[in-house]
Amino acid sequence: MQERYAVAAGSDRKVRDWVIAAPVKAALVLLGDRDVLDRAERRQAANFVRDEDRHRYRAAHLLARAAIGASIGRDPASLVFRLEPNGKPVLVGAPGVDVNLSHGGDWIAVGLSGSGRVGIDVEADRPELFWREIAASFLSPEEVSTTLSPGAVPFLRLWTAKEAALKAAGSGLSIAPDRVTVEHRPDGFRVALPAGTYDGCWLSLDDGHLLAVATDGASLRLVRCSDPDALRKALHELAGPKSG
Repeated sequence: MQERYAVAAGSDRKVRDWVIAAPVKAALVLLGDRDVLDRAERRQAANFVRDEDRHRYRAAHLLARAAIGASIGRDPASLVFRLEPNGKPVLVGAPGVDVNLSHGGDWIAVGLSGSGRVGIDVEADRPELFWREIAASFLSPEEVSTTLSPGAVPFLRLWTAKEAALKAAGSGLSIAPDRVTVEHRPDGFRVALPAGTYDGCWLSLDDGHLLAVATDGASLRLVRCSDPDALRKALHELAGPKSG
């Protein structure tokens, strides 16, 4: 699941190309008492029936506002979004940066890029039977012919790589995953889409969760924060002096 933001120009402050991942619980411990979500976000959070879904949503949006605020030097509660004609939210009065959110299972992640588009996907692993049952809906013909007996991890890698690239391109469901082929590379993967070519990599968050990151800009620094202290340090570093 993801929400993406395109940030409008308005400052010369350089934004680092980062991805921050953290457990839902760690983000809520550090950020959960901050009243920074806007009315629409609070309303959306309240609409979730299951507590775990509400917690994931709140944690992801709190981390997004904290990361964006740290990166551009703004109070997270002051961030205001408007909609472009195509429905894409744009952060008003901020430097040019692409932002993407993802949350799945016990983890959330936020990607920031000042050099290009970024897409991220966090997924919890599932039994191999689940992947085999849906394989035909997301494997391309080339992948079907070369994937003879994959386990759950290869399936998960293909799924997250495609999701990350499609999110980076802003394509959403307009391009079916089975029309996308993931090219494996020594340092990660590459996905060619009509909107451009996206390079990416994976990061294991724990034994049951995987993060995929795709971008058409500079290489992204991936920061895995396992606890509130690590997340606090990452946000502090993100807010540090910018150059360039």
